[in-house]
Amino acid sequence: MNTLPPTTSDSLTAAVTTINTPLPVRIGEATLLACLKAEKLEPKWRVHVQAFFDEIDASVIHHLVLDKAVTFEELSKAIDTWQVAGSENERWVREMAAFEVARPHAEGAAVPR
Repeated sequence: MNTLPPTTSDSLTAAVTTINTPLPVRIGEATLLACLKAEKLEPKWRVHVQAFFDEIDASVIHHLVLDKAVTFEELSKAIDTWQVAGSENERWVREMAAFEVARPHAEGAAVPR
């Protein structure tokens, strides 16, 4: 059963199916999210995690955070855990994670506006 909001699921499914990797099996959205949350660390998925940060549009990543599927802090930790090489998305995620940590609690992502 898919528990993600439709916009997140649709965005992530579309993004995942566009990743071109040498692996014959495409990674599912649940597996990719588990990898990004460090719940799953099987080496065979590393190339997909790298591709996620290399190839997916930053707006998709932003929607995942807005829809609370994953946090910028989790994404930043995933970059370290999977040793993701430099990319525009990696730099942007780290910048947003640092910004999120620096914000006062009253303006935190978990607080409704």
